[in-house]
Amino acid sequence: MSIAKDEVISILHSLIEICRDGNQGFKDAGDDVKYDKLRSQLYEYSEQRMNFSLELKELVESIGGDINVGGSILGSLHRRWMDVKFGVIGSKTDSILKECLRGEHAALKKYEDALIRGLPDNVKHVVQRQYNEIKKVVENLNKLVETYGLDPILD
Repeated sequence: MSIAKDEVISILHSLIEICRDGNQGFKDAGDDVKYDKLRSQLYEYSEQRMNFSLELKELVESIGGDINVGGSILGSLHRRWMDVKFGVIGSKTDSILKECLRGEHAALKKYEDALIRGLPDNVKHVVQRQYNEIKKVVENLNKLVETYGLDPILD
C-alpha cells in the first residue's frame, strides 16, 4: 500500500537532511584526520552523500514537491559537539572514525524507517540502493579502524 504524496515528500526531505549532515560530517572528519589516504576516503563519502541528496531532490521534484530543505538541527549539533570534542582531546583517528560511525548508524536508522513506510516502487528502489551503500560505508569504516590499528568498533 502506497502512502500519500505529501508523506513521501516529507520522508524524502528527512533523508535529504541526513545526507546533507553526512556530507558535511565526512568533510569535517576528513579535514581533521592526519592520514592522506583516510582523508581521501572520508572526502569520497562526503561526495557520495552530496550525490545522494541531489538524487533524492530530483525524486522530490519529480513528484511535485518543494526541495527547499537544510541539514538537521541534530546533525548540526552533532558536528558542533565533534568540533568541541576534537578541540579538547585532539583529532585522534579512532575518535573521528567512531563519530563517523555514530552518524552512519543514525543514517541507517532513518533509511530503515523510510523503507518500512510503503514508498512508491521508484522511490523505494532509490532509497534501498542508498541504504545498501551506507551499509557498505559502515563496513568500510570498521575495516579502516582495523587498518589503522585502532580499537575495534562494534556495529
